[in-house]
Parts: sequence; structure tokens; C-alpha cells
Amino acid sequence: MLRTFTFARHLPRITSIASASSWKTPIPTLSFLTTTSTPHHQQNRTYACQIHHPTKLGQLRAKLRTFGQGHIELDLHHSPGLALLTLTNPEKHNALTGKMMAELADCVDLLEAVTDRKQGDSTEEDLRELLKESGVVLKKAGMAVQRLDQESLKALKDGLVGVIVTGSQHKSYCAGLDLSAAKTTLLTPQAGSEMSALMVSTLTRFMRLPLISIAAIEKAAIGGGAEMTTFCDHRCITDQAKVQFVQTQMGVVTGWGGASRLLNLVSRSQALRLLGSAEPIRGGEEAVKLGFAQAVSPVGKAVEGASEYMQQYVWERAPGVGQDENTGARRCVEAVKAMKRIVSFGLDYERIERVSELEKDLFKGLWGAPDNLARVEAASAPKKKKQIR
Repeated sequence: MLRTFTFARHLPRITSIASASSWKTPIPTLSFLTTTSTPHHQQNRTYACQIHHPTKLGQLRAKLRTFGQGHIELDLHHSPGLALLTLTNPEKHNALTGKMMAELADCVDLLEAVTDRKQGDSTEEDLRELLKESGVVLKKAGMAVQRLDQESLKALKDGLVGVIVTGSQHKSYCAGLDLSAAKTTLLTPQAGSEMSALMVSTLTRFMRLPLISIAAIEKAAIGGGAEMTTFCDHRCITDQAKVQFVQTQMGVVTGWGGASRLLNLVSRSQALRLLGSAEPIRGGEEAVKLGFAQAVSPVGKAVEGASEYMQQYVWERAPGVGQDENTGARRCVEAVKAMKRIVSFGLDYERIERVSELEKDLFKGLWGAPDNLARVEAASAPKKKKQIR
């Protein structure tokens, strides 16, 4: 049984964090700055996260793809109108590896292709080409599929309105960067800067999708995992979950754009406290009162709670329990997506991008520095078991 949700309608919101390591082989320094010409409120900006399509970061994505385990699952038919994106690295509490970062960008490619009106004629072959290098696991109603058929593709284009983001196996939502992979591949300032550029680009592109998103937060979202809760439009959190920006404890700052997004969720003083002191956001009503979460669910039911919250965007009149979905009345899909476009357009992306650029520059100066390396080593050291006397 799901609990009745409490919604925070007019309260502020929250953001970010990340981790890093050193490259085994030199990676070419990439130029991440680009000038855009559309739309008018973004004209002549030169910010890293303003890259609309990841081809500018293709070399970096290919390099990251070789590091670490885990994968991203994308169920494009989780329920009517909703997709489910799952961070899957359960042995490491769903921490991100370089491979998973690349696949997350691949997922945004796919979602852009099926929702962008300019790419409305995307074919099955187009989507297969997009994902040919990717390890993304595609699913349909929970079952793995090798490819999307035309019927599925049409349903995506005509019916998808939202995405739920969560961690696998009811474990932590995301434990940030997988330090076991990072220690041998990503702990240098240059690698940290380039990883930051890709993540900021990916998460900003996701925010701009005409799809409404919600993070389903089980257990813990730590460091970069806390940043991964802030790029969604809503958050559903369980009673015992914890979201904590531990960057200062690791001797760094947020590197995935989390601080800039957090300022859109909560007040300036609250953001400073959460980011500067690493004070955790506790689950349940505390997160709602803060304005961070919009819904609360029981432990182990975050995805179900998030799905229930999202029904308001899917149905004007939902079908009854046990009834066929055709007995309900769907909201106008294009109207819902258009509303998301309007709200996204109203965000102050210039400020977000300026702050994100500052985050990336400061992150580069701290990531891989002696203090950070010492803290990473201490954090990844085996925990000593307490002796029972």
C-alpha cells in the first residue's frame, strides 16, 4: 500500500555533487565551448553545458565508455506515458562509472530523437545507429528487448510524457562516482574537468527535454548521487532515505552542475548550508518541508510512489483498478510536453550555465589535488571491523 503523498507546491529546490580519477592513457584536450544561435534567450552564449548534441564530446564519451562496469537500463514502456531510467551498479550502490556516464548521454540522445519535433521522422534504423556503440539495456514493460519496432517507436513519439529515474534493486539511488574505477582512471585535474564537462552537458540536455521527470530516491544519494537528484523536475523520496552533498568532505566542490541546480530548488542560505557543511537531507516530511521533494513513499516503494505522482500528467481520468487503459482518458500528450517546454524556457539558463562553468573550473583545481587524493584513499580503504570483547 502506498501512503498518501504530501506535495510541496511553492517551495524552493536542491542540487549536486561528483567524483573523479586519473587517465591511464592521455586523453586529447577537447574544446567544449560553442556558440549557439537559437533560441533568442541563449544567443551568443559560450558555456560548456550549452552543447545541444554530444558529438562535440564524442571523443570523451568514447574514452569514458571503457572505464568501469555497470550499465544504464531504459524501459521506454514502464507504464502508459512513462519511461523508467535505472542506474544499475548494485554492487557499488549504483555509483556511476565512466561507462555509465557515456550510456547516460546515449539515453539522452535517444530521448531527444523520439521527442524532438525536428527529428520527428526518426526511424528504427536511426535509433539503432544512435545506440550501436552503447551498452544501454533497452526494456519494454520490464522485459529486455534487442531493438525498438515501429509500433513501439510510434507509441513513444505519440504517448511518452515523463521519465522516472532511480537506482537498481531498491539499493541506494546513487552513491556518486564509483571510486574503485575512479582511482585508476579519473583522479587527475584534467580528467576531472573533462568528466565534469560531459556530465554537465548530459544533465542539462536532459533537463531541456520536453518530458517531465521525477527522481525516485531509495536509501542514499551521496556526493555525485545527490547532484543526480537535482536535474529532475520532481523528487519522490522514501521515509528513510538520505541525500547528502559530501563534496567538502572529499576536498572538492560539486562537479556535475549540482550547486547551480540546487539554487533552483531551495533558498540560497539552505543551499549554502547543505553544500558547505555536508548536512544531509533526511527523507520523509523533512525533505518536503525543505522544498526538495514533492512526494513521500514507504521504503522500497519509491518507483511506485513516483509513478503514482506522475499520473496527474498522464491521465485526465485514470482507468479503474483492473481495467484496460483504454477505459481511461489521456491528457493531450503534445499539450503536456508543450507546457514542459514553456517552463524550461522560463529557467534562467544563463545563470545556471555561468554557475556550472564556475563549478567546473573550481572542481578542476581541487580534483586530483593532494588533499582530495588523500580523502579518496581514506574513503576507499577497507573499513576495520569492530572487535567484540
